[in-house]
Amino acid sequence: MKISKFNEIVNSVKTNNSLLFELEHDTIPSEKDIVEFEKQYNVLLTEKYKQVLLKYGGGFFGYANIYSLDKKSHFYILNNNPFPLSDILYIADNECGDYYFLKIVDGICQDNIFFYNHEIDNVSNTKFSDIFEYLAEVGLRR
Repeated sequence: MKISKFNEIVNSVKTNNSLLFELEHDTIPSEKDIVEFEKQYNVLLTEKYKQVLLKYGGGFFGYANIYSLDKKSHFYILNNNPFPLSDILYIADNECGDYYFLKIVDGICQDNIFFYNHEIDNVSNTKFSDIFEYLAEVGLRR
């Protein structure tokens, strides 16, 4: 999905159900913050994840959440990831102990979203080819 389509969906939902966007959200990082994070942890975030962080920040996003770069937040990405970052990057959870994540290949996050189910210790593919699709369907129920 392109950012323009994603923003169109977000704006439509905001118009019809603004309460979904009244919940806590994290500080929006600067591009410099993102570059510093990537350098410090030797990982390149996807362009689409960066676009979400730069526009919405992270934290609650409708019915979902998204991990952020806000070190003061419960949703700070490193509070919710194994360290050091190696082959996966958790980007969200379902608040039941399960995680949505990106695979990291040679230090570069891939766009496709995967799901970790803690009850059966299982990783599975999702139908979400990027974070926009995940947030539109899970967060905005579109």
